[in-house]
Amino acid sequence: MKYKPYTLNDVKQSAERKLFTVISTFAGGGGSSTGYKLAGGDILCVNEFVESARDTYTSNYPGTPIMPDNVLDITGLDILKVAGLQPGELDILDGSPPCSAFSTAGRREKGWGQEKSYSDNKKQKNIEDLFFEFIRVANDIQPKVIIGENVKAIMFGEAKKYFNRIINGFEQIGYTAVGKSLNAADFGTPQGRERCFFVAIRNDVLAKTNLNFMNMETLYPQPTFEKHVTIKDAIDNIENDPDEEKELYEAVANGFLSKWIPLLPKHPERHTKGSEYHPNQSLFNLIRPCPDLPCPTITQQGQQKGLSGVVHYELDRKLTIKELKRIQGLPDDFILEGTFNQRAERIGRMVAPKCLEALATSVYEKVLYNG
Repeated sequence: MKYKPYTLNDVKQSAERKLFTVISTFAGGGGSSTGYKLAGGDILCVNEFVESARDTYTSNYPGTPIMPDNVLDITGLDILKVAGLQPGELDILDGSPPCSAFSTAGRREKGWGQEKSYSDNKKQKNIEDLFFEFIRVANDIQPKVIIGENVKAIMFGEAKKYFNRIINGFEQIGYTAVGKSLNAADFGTPQGRERCFFVAIRNDVLAKTNLNFMNMETLYPQPTFEKHVTIKDAIDNIENDPDEEKELYEAVANGFLSKWIPLLPKHPERHTKGSEYHPNQSLFNLIRPCPDLPCPTITQQGQQKGLSGVVHYELDRKLTIKELKRIQGLPDDFILEGTFNQRAERIGRMVAPKCLEALATSVYEKVLYNG
């Protein structure tokens, strides 16, 4: 399946339809905003307190007001004032609170409640409770629909308790909510990226639709790509920055990667993990992807210059920023600010735009459309 690149101008043209209004919290570098814009959403303002993430967001969407506050320090009324709205008027409130407390790439239940570094070495205690701060803000704003994103792992094991608390939290502020996993690969992203998406509809809005608690899962879109786009489809024809490629090769030659990356067979018939070649998995979490499959999940730390993450299917190096942008389904000319590690982290933390575009389109058609 051929990958279809697109540009920021394509995003701008889609957003000019202004079909529905959106406010995004925990906005990161703009992955979710890109998805809403592709679906015709009008982003009124966003909140993001990590500076390098704000720099990236502003470089791509300079006209959008961006609040730099920690969500702990603001109210929904503060956000509404910036957006120029009253409670109840907003169509969609979006939020992707940090997920390291639940991620299978993190330490899961170990250390819940402790202070953790989660972006650019910023530390936050009780990261797992930030979703409830998001619900607090939602209660002030009273949007028609709330869309929240987190890792799929929140739906299982001990983390399922938090999943249920989130659903109950939405119910306590007057919403009916569901949560379901979507895979970005099913919507044209050349990456197997499964995430849990919560959708909560204000009860008075729900009463005017054909939906109810029993059938709300029909809000989630069906896959739009029967055949997945592969990593080779997406990155095989990219012209990379020679200086960046040189830097990535030097990172291999001058460090531990020089010993381990060459052990991974090139062009494997399946995604091959380094742990198959080293008894200590924690030392060797590299993955050589099969070129004929979607890329394994890109994480916020794995694409930095360390002993974890995805390497090129043929070349003995980590993936370039241009390659990572394609794999995450971002516009080819999307701008990422900061060091290599900061840019790679921004991509790894983003919501895949094409996946969110499909969900937002479904929500608009089944809940918000008044035609």
